[in-house]
Amino acid sequence: MNTESNIVTQERKTISITKQNHPKEIEIFAGMLNTFTNGFNIIGSFTLKDDNEAEYIWLLLSTRCLHSIKCAIDLTLKGYYSQAMSIIRTITEDWFICGNAKSNDVIRKCLLHDEERMPKYIDLAAQMKATNIYEEDYRYQSKFIHSSKLSLRVLIDPKTNNMKIVPGYDELLFLLCAESLMRVFLLMAEYLAFVLFYIDENEAKSWNTQNIPNVNNVVNWLKAIKIKYDDKTVISHNS
Repeated sequence: MNTESNIVTQERKTISITKQNHPKEIEIFAGMLNTFTNGFNIIGSFTLKDDNEAEYIWLLLSTRCLHSIKCAIDLTLKGYYSQAMSIIRTITEDWFICGNAKSNDVIRKCLLHDEERMPKYIDLAAQMKATNIYEEDYRYQSKFIHSSKLSLRVLIDPKTNNMKIVPGYDELLFLLCAESLMRVFLLMAEYLAFVLFYIDENEAKSWNTQNIPNVNNVVNWLKAIKIKYDDKTVISHNS
């Protein structure tokens, strides 16, 4: 069997194993996607004006977030954990942008008028008083992206000490991705809510009521995983 067909076969095997071991997480993933798609189903049209540029950016980045969540889920199910974490990190970056879109005109000029340069994410985090998210979540996600001890260790099978040429299921790496993905989902869902309330407050309230169970499932899973791992997140920021 050639390498390409072997990879496809292993991807299917990894998806099957993951679905068997994590039905609850996969159900939560589906709820996350539904939360965003349900929101977009009630948006209709959006007219950009001088006084709603921030809301427009929130709408665009919420759309991008939906795509990113879907791609991150697909990669996680197939066993491409580092690649999934790379996409999850972009959602965190978009959240930093959302948090400053109203107060920082440089962001609006950069994204909507092709003027100025995007500020550094560490500065955006500081401006929205989210340095903890940058120092903990974002820096940890970055370890998977850049060449580091962690990102290279992921490529080695700890049982055989062989290089992982094809993807495979790994419980811990799956949980790491699941946790990071759920955390950024909660962050970005807030900005989708802001867009919906701007467009139609009644529809937004209806959407909120409809999707509370999806959000609660995420929150409860994150709480449970902390308890399971001695009240610490699955993520070890010292890895």
